[in-house]
Amino acid sequence: MTRPDDDWTDLTQAWTETPDLEPRLDAGFIRSLRRRDRLARLNFWLEMGGGVVVMGVMGWAVRRGVPLPAAGAALVFVLFAMGLTLWSRRGHPGLLTETPQAVLRSALGQARTGYRWALSGVAISVAAMIFQGIILTTVDPARGHIEAVTTAVFAFLLICIGYYLRHARRCRRRMAAHRAALEALEMDAS
Repeated sequence: MTRPDDDWTDLTQAWTETPDLEPRLDAGFIRSLRRRDRLARLNFWLEMGGGVVVMGVMGWAVRRGVPLPAAGAALVFVLFAMGLTLWSRRGHPGLLTETPQAVLRSALGQARTGYRWALSGVAISVAAMIFQGIILTTVDPARGHIEAVTTAVFAFLLICIGYYLRHARRCRRRMAAHRAALEALEMDAS
């Protein structure tokens, strides 16, 4: 049965260790939280930086003779988009990984931020369609293939709206799952 050279230290440790009261943190889940956090921060800075670049380009275009109504519409659109980008990131808790409850709160905050980002994306896409309509009315149709460009832009924006709505649905499912898991952890703790 047993031999004198058998090593029983693993079994001894398992028997004598006290069990953790807190559930273990899933390393894969934390990695996905970190990845989402990095992507959200990168996306935020790209959107805000893109807005600043577009304002600079529009300033340059006004000096080159772009009609003021088109430049004004571009400015309103960019400020609207940047405002919605800021709104989507408000109240973001950051990355918390100290306890399972903190991880779930962080994941819930990420899902809420993602949901607001998707809603703002839909609003920005609709505003871009309106902006495109204003541009259509201010640009001379004889200057090129404006109808083809407009059709391509509208098609692209419709695809973007579909993507944002899909993302919003996924975020709502994640929010529901994180809320349920957080409630279950709080029930277990009490």
